[in-house]
Amino acid sequence: MVVNIFIFVFGAVIGSFLNVLIHRLPKEESIVFPPSHCPKCNKDILWFDNIPIIGFIMLRGRCRSCHAPISWRYPLVETLTALLFLAIGPIFGFQISDLGFYFSAFFICLMVVAFFSDLETEIIPDEIIILGIPVGLLYAVLQGNIAPAVIGCALGYSLLFLISFLGRLAYKKEALGFGDVKLAALMGAWLMFDRVLLGIFLGYLIGAVVSVALLSLKVKKMGDYIPFGPYLAGGALIAFFWGGAIIKYYLTNFVGRY
Repeated sequence: MVVNIFIFVFGAVIGSFLNVLIHRLPKEESIVFPPSHCPKCNKDILWFDNIPIIGFIMLRGRCRSCHAPISWRYPLVETLTALLFLAIGPIFGFQISDLGFYFSAFFICLMVVAFFSDLETEIIPDEIIILGIPVGLLYAVLQGNIAPAVIGCALGYSLLFLISFLGRLAYKKEALGFGDVKLAALMGAWLMFDRVLLGIFLGYLIGAVVSVALLSLKVKKMGDYIPFGPYLAGGALIAFFWGGAIIKYYLTNFVGRY
């Protein structure tokens, strides 16, 4: 119980830092200076107002100085990161002292930043790609799985690049951002060649369902751009946590019958 509380708090603190990355990296701003401040009035945020989740609740979602509303993204990212960190142990069997726990947490952070950054700004920061691929390959080396990771990285990149190329030919415009192509390469480095295909498939499946819903509700109309990064990141997290079980179920119950 104490360990779970620690992991939740740890995840919420990391989530608070991820909010900084989500807000600043697409704008190419420093993640160190200036200190945390209100984007409306530029007043520095007091340390006790910056406590993850609790600060938002105490402030009732508004800046202490100018009373401008604070985005719900802040507590959402902090809570989501904390819950995903909590899921690492039960699903993978890692203890908090295991190196695998921190590598898993790192991949979760990459996907959370990609998800919310692309959702808000339609930009997937290059920094997470530049850092994420080498770390993913390093983890593969430590696991003795470098070949599947390299193949997965190349496969993810090639598949999304081909889809982007064919989409441009078919629609005479950008059908898929290059950030999505690079994100698929990052996914492959971590998910390897089998689960990266599942992650991409799930991303398209989730994207199709959400897009149909948005069109039905008239939130979006045909021809509107819908960022694909959030769906890819969502598919990657599902494949990361449950990809092995999903693939095993599919092979056992469908392929095994023929």
